[in-house]
Amino acid sequence: MTEITGKVSDTYTDWLEKAISENYIKYYDYAEFTNKEEINNGSFGKVFRVNRKDSDTVMALKYPFNLTIEEIVNEIKMQREVDYHSNIVRFYGISRLENKYLLVMEYADCGSLQSYLKENFNKLEWNDKYQLALQLANAVECLNNEGIIHCDLHAQNVLVHQNKIKLADFGLSRKITDISYNSTNVLGVVPYIDPKYLNNIKDKSQSYKLNAKSDVYSVGVLLWQISSGHRPFYAENVEYDANLIMNIIKGQREKIVPDTPIEYSNLYKACWEDDPTNRPTIHQVVKFLKQVIFGENNDEINSLEIKTELLQENHPQSIISDLACMLSNNSIEYM
Repeated sequence: MTEITGKVSDTYTDWLEKAISENYIKYYDYAEFTNKEEINNGSFGKVFRVNRKDSDTVMALKYPFNLTIEEIVNEIKMQREVDYHSNIVRFYGISRLENKYLLVMEYADCGSLQSYLKENFNKLEWNDKYQLALQLANAVECLNNEGIIHCDLHAQNVLVHQNKIKLADFGLSRKITDISYNSTNVLGVVPYIDPKYLNNIKDKSQSYKLNAKSDVYSVGVLLWQISSGHRPFYAENVEYDANLIMNIIKGQREKIVPDTPIEYSNLYKACWEDDPTNRPTIHQVVKFLKQVIFGENNDEINSLEIKTELLQENHPQSIISDLACMLSNNSIEYM
C-alpha cells in the first residue's frame, strides 16, 4: 500500500513539475517574497500576506502543509477552471519552500466572511447584505456551470476583498461526475454541512455523497450568517460537537433574525431543507436574488419563464406560496 501511495504521489508531483517547466503554471521564487505576515492558520495550512520584490504588489501565499500533493494538484486544476470569475480568488502560480509547494493567490484585504461580518456588520444595510449573498451565489453557480462541487463551503473560506465576495479553497472540490469523494473532517464546520452527509456519521451503513445540492445547503447557512453577522448556533469560542450534529440531523436550524425580509429568509430556508430534492438549484438561487435586487428593471429576470422555473421544483408548499407572492409583486421592497 505504501508503494502504491508513493507512486500516486510521484505522478502528481511529475504533473506539477511538468506544468511549471512548460510554463503552464507560473513559478515564483520564494526568495522574492518580502514582508511576510501570517494572516491565517487553519486545519489545512497557513496563509501569509506577502509583497513581491519589495513592490506594492500584495499577494497571498498559501502553505497547505496538511494537504497531500494530490489535493494540491486538485485545487490547482479546479481553480484554473474558474479563474475567470470576479467572485473567485485568482490563482497566480506556485512557489517552493523546503521541498513543499506553496500556492500564490490573490490577496483578500478584508479576510474571511466571518471576520468581515464581525468587524463590519453594524455598517451593512440590507442592500449590502443582498449584494454579498448574490456574489456568493454567483461564485457557486460558476462552479456548478463548470461541473464542480466545492464540498467545503463555510465562512472561513469565503473571503472578502474590497467589500466583495471571493470564494477560495478548492482542495476538497470535485467534479460532479466524481462520486468517490468522502471526507471525515467535519467537526469544525458542522452547521454548513449537508445533514444527509452528517447522517453518515450516525449511521455507518449510509453512504451519502456530497453533491451540488449539498453546496446549496451550505449557501443557505451562509445567507443566514450574512443576515445575522455571526456564525451559526454556538459562540465563536465554543467548539461544535456531536450533540449539534445529532440536532441538525433531526431538523434543527438557526432562528430567523428579526427584521429579515421575508423573501430572504424564505430563500435560505428553502436552501437548507433536509430533503435535497426540495432545495432549489444554485441557478434558481441566483435568479431569485436578482429578482429581489433588480425587480422590474431587468426584463430577463422578470420573464415568466424564469418565474416558472423558480417555482416548479418540489419546494415545501408554504415556501412556494411565499416566493410566488413575492415574484408577483411589482413593487418589491427589500431595503
